[in-house]
Amino acid sequence: MSSEGLRESEGAGPCSVVGERAGQQAAASPWGALTRSLALAAVIGTALVMCAQYSLRAGWVTDFIKKNALDLGKRMVLIESSLAGGAVAVLVAVIALALAYRRQRSFAGVERALWFLSPLALAPAFPIVFRYQPWKGRAEALLPFMLVVALATEVLVTRAFRSSPAWLSRLRAKISRVLPGLIARHGFLATVIAAAIFYAGFMSFYTLRWHYKLRTHNFDLSINNNLMYAGLEGAFMQGTVAFGDNPAEYLAAHAKYGGYLFLPLYALYPKAEFLIALQSTVLGLAAIPLFLFSRKRLPEWAAAAVALAWVLYYPTHSANFYEVKWVPIAAFFVVAAVWAIDAKLWVAGWALIIAGILMREDMPIGFAMIGLVLLLSGHRPKTGLVLAIGASIWFVVLRFYVMNQAGSWWFPGMYKGLWAPGEHGFKSVIKTVLSNPAFTFGKLIEPKKLVYLLHILVPIAFLPARRWYLWAAFIPGIIITLFTTSYDPPITYSFQYVMHWAPYVFLAAPLALSAIAKSAEHGPSRLGGAVCAMLFASSALSYNYGAFPRRNTLKGGFFSVDFGFTPEDKKRLDQLYELVALIPNGVSVAATENVGPHVSSRRYMYSMRQGPHDAEWVLASSRETKLDQTEKNLRKVIHGGEYGVFKRVGEFALFKKGYDTAGNAALGRDWHL
Repeated sequence: MSSEGLRESEGAGPCSVVGERAGQQAAASPWGALTRSLALAAVIGTALVMCAQYSLRAGWVTDFIKKNALDLGKRMVLIESSLAGGAVAVLVAVIALALAYRRQRSFAGVERALWFLSPLALAPAFPIVFRYQPWKGRAEALLPFMLVVALATEVLVTRAFRSSPAWLSRLRAKISRVLPGLIARHGFLATVIAAAIFYAGFMSFYTLRWHYKLRTHNFDLSINNNLMYAGLEGAFMQGTVAFGDNPAEYLAAHAKYGGYLFLPLYALYPKAEFLIALQSTVLGLAAIPLFLFSRKRLPEWAAAAVALAWVLYYPTHSANFYEVKWVPIAAFFVVAAVWAIDAKLWVAGWALIIAGILMREDMPIGFAMIGLVLLLSGHRPKTGLVLAIGASIWFVVLRFYVMNQAGSWWFPGMYKGLWAPGEHGFKSVIKTVLSNPAFTFGKLIEPKKLVYLLHILVPIAFLPARRWYLWAAFIPGIIITLFTTSYDPPITYSFQYVMHWAPYVFLAAPLALSAIAKSAEHGPSRLGGAVCAMLFASSALSYNYGAFPRRNTLKGGFFSVDFGFTPEDKKRLDQLYELVALIPNGVSVAATENVGPHVSSRRYMYSMRQGPHDAEWVLASSRETKLDQTEKNLRKVIHGGEYGVFKRVGEFALFKKGYDTAGNAALGRDWHL
């Protein structure tokens, strides 16, 4: 082979595995390109055969992944066939290299083609991570593995983009020319809108079905529906479900003024179902402002990928199924407000900010951090200054004066591990954080909290963690969730608290991708690799733990979600509603946990875990008698003489105050009360 044939062709240097300088040095010798080509071929061939083994007649794979259970004979077949695949691929590479040698061409062309094919080395990962049985209940095993696979995807896809053949660029250009103008201009936006609408429809349907399966609860759907209904009568922030005869004390627990912004719509259909559909709809629609924010910094295809990752994000799915909470609803206002301020839509932006801050008492923390980022970055600094100061003042006044004046509540106890000796409450937590950072840090890095962070960050390939200045996106979540020491839901991804992370890390993701795209070397290729890594991780984890596959691997709060609706479910619902129809409008009702949400659209509604509170009617299910104090309180209703069984249907019973008690003894025997 001539010396010219051994040299690299101009502008087509080999991809380096140890850095650009090492790659340039290796380019002077054909042996580097030759050996790298053979190594790549071996890995790709081995991976393809292993992928086939994991995919075809692969009933053994689940136990293999979970328990390493595979008899020796089959194990050796797996190993030997995979190695044989690598050997065949090496033989093909040798032939290609020999042809290049005979034609006086550089080995770099063969190597470049193999780098283009190098993502095939990840083929075995697909049948591993897109198989839910091995990973059910084992997220702590899947998440680290998925992170490694995602980062490997980023590296190999980046290399593939850098080595893509010229004909592929010509094909892309040709496709762009033949696309109708409307699709070329708005295709990605239309895709995101369609995905947002799909999410809203899908989640509304199945969360309503979950409600009709009697899987929603007094705590918290009845609480929030009762608050809204009381608002229709002018009784704002007064909740009888949680605070019984002292409904005004609810403000000591939470300040959810923002919910009343929806009162005009709620008045049209004042039922729990409105709130269920509202939460699903706004979570889906958040993908649209996220896309609009992202596309100012990224190519539209990458911005659309960020929005689709939001739709696939399984922690959001879980929060969506855990009752109705104002923190998930507030996530829409966070994303939309940042987009509007960024786009200089000042009126809309400030309206969204105010609405978001009002959603719950802890939302000002996130908005104050957004304001601080705008100020320190110099991007909309005046807006940032006003927002940071205003949100901070509102939080301090609301949390430490208005809510304290309303009464006391147990929530500060979640942070009692950070209380100083002899003190308690939020003020003591602040003192500990400011004076003893080493002790505080130890509380932040407990193992279960690290797993929680993997749930949050692996689906987006740790993008916000890659630039130090984007760590500000973590601060609201750290303060509200990681500081807790005595209560697990805030550090469990299936509860609403995860939405103190989701909108901020997703707003940080396009900023991280933009920084990657602006890298001095191979920015566009690196952007493509990072986007593919994010989509791979989001898709695989959503497949395992998200809602769209409709399996019982989705967690909503404490529960695994069942997406079916059996004839028995329909019968139970009909029986319940037969009794609900007998309750007059406007009267007070006490109800057990799962039937309560279906009668919570009234001014006075009580939870039987706290007693009947002299309600005019009591609605109960025999399946709900063992929760907390419910059994004790139902015994009083049945045997106390004040309430009589008005009607029984199936597992349900309706009691009326002052009614004939003739049927009480039989019900007590049947329900073992």
